[in-house]
Amino acid sequence: MNMPDLLNDLMLLTTLTIGGTVAIGLFLKLATFNRLDITITCGFWLISSLIGMTLYLVVALSGIIAGGPTLGFFTNLIAGLLLMILLPSMEPNNKRIKAWSLYVPWVYFWFAGCVGWRSGWLGVLTITVPALLIAGGGLLFVAGFLIPSPPQDALYRGKRSAPQPGGVPMLKDQILDFLAMFRFRQNKAIRQEWIEHRRKALRCLITYTLGTNYPYYVVVDEKIMARTEDNRTWLTGEERLVKRAAGDTYGAFLSGPGLVLTGCDHAVAISSGLRFKGPKGPGVVFTGMSDTPTQAIDLRVQLRAFPVTAMTKDGIEVKFFAFIPFQMGAGGQRPALGRGYPYRASDVFRAFQAQVIDHKNLSQEPDQLEALKWYDLPQLAGERILQEIISQYNFDDLYAPFELFDNPGDDPRARIAKEFRDELDKVLPGWGIQRIGGGIGNIEPVNEQVLQKRIEAWQTEWVRQVMRKQAAGHHTRIQRVERARAQAQTDVILEIGKRIAELRRSGEAPTFDRIVAQF
Repeated sequence: MNMPDLLNDLMLLTTLTIGGTVAIGLFLKLATFNRLDITITCGFWLISSLIGMTLYLVVALSGIIAGGPTLGFFTNLIAGLLLMILLPSMEPNNKRIKAWSLYVPWVYFWFAGCVGWRSGWLGVLTITVPALLIAGGGLLFVAGFLIPSPPQDALYRGKRSAPQPGGVPMLKDQILDFLAMFRFRQNKAIRQEWIEHRRKALRCLITYTLGTNYPYYVVVDEKIMARTEDNRTWLTGEERLVKRAAGDTYGAFLSGPGLVLTGCDHAVAISSGLRFKGPKGPGVVFTGMSDTPTQAIDLRVQLRAFPVTAMTKDGIEVKFFAFIPFQMGAGGQRPALGRGYPYRASDVFRAFQAQVIDHKNLSQEPDQLEALKWYDLPQLAGERILQEIISQYNFDDLYAPFELFDNPGDDPRARIAKEFRDELDKVLPGWGIQRIGGGIGNIEPVNEQVLQKRIEAWQTEWVRQVMRKQAAGHHTRIQRVERARAQAQTDVILEIGKRIAELRRSGEAPTFDRIVAQF
């Protein structure tokens, strides 16, 4: 091989070496990797390329094999093995790193480079560079389909109207929306969000292929047909988080991000272990280093029905069911078609700060401790509020007949329910929870004999009142009969006196027989 050809080959190799290093750096930058990861990877790439160039020079000068693109490709294949050794050494504790995935882009680059090398400098510009752009753009495009972008409801489309929410998206509409996103200045924020999402999706694709990804989770919403623990038929916030892909949360080199996929009605709470970072979602949630999803947050209306035992003012224990529909605070926002359920991050912070550990007894044994989540707080507050309200009523007041009240809302049960809701409104907003409703069921004594004894006591009182009314009526009857009898006697006497007077005026003697004959 003559010297001019060797120098030309060295210039091409040097160009490919520098260009490959720059290309891998730009690709990692596009995938949102940090500067340290990019520097280390580019450094190892450059070292491997220089070793491949050295091998090429040694073989070409020895005359064993003629120089050219074929020799350059195979010498760099050998040098790329060093890359498979060096890069995994940056994460020695991660046994999931796939060394072959580091070798694939190396082989692709040098294959495209050597194919372009065959046509000289023009081939590098017309074959190698387009091949690299197609590979990078294709991976970015595929990543966007693997992890779709959130819906662009606020996209400005000019004179074109937005498609109907909930409809099937047409390819034509998607293309026009894509063009509108880059055409109109009003879509600058949406455009930046879309690009950032695609870049993170590309990083997910790369790290998952390398085996350096953070864990992937999905939030499920399944009903349990049979449950023995606490008689629940629903999953807790922790149980709804299902890990679908393992990963090292504390990986540092070419690592992350993690993923949490939720439905439109769930968000997820993220914590670093030392600090609560707040809620994320609904939709696709990217997590960073040391970020761990602690529990899923159901944003729909929740309903809790629970038994309450309370003591009345006169010392009688009663029981009844209470119910409270509620949801995570949303600041008055309502769900809209095509969007996730609304919530306020500040309310989520308050709700999680209000979570407590309940001691079932005075011991500190772990099995006697129960963690009460935010959705358990309304029941905890409701029981105490109702016990306080019931303690202000006598048992007889709770069973007063409805006929005694002109307004149906004035009966004890309605008053208790209203006071119950009012007291909840004083407590729940401070915990970031929004009350939707609330009420109570029928109030019954815990001891069924109490009701029987109360019936007997009421019966005795009613019998006493009936007897009093009967006695008063009999007394009135006797009075009226005696009054009538006295009146009759008076009338007879007056009539006899009148007849005797008439006999005397007629000159006849008023004998008994003559008086009787007058009647």
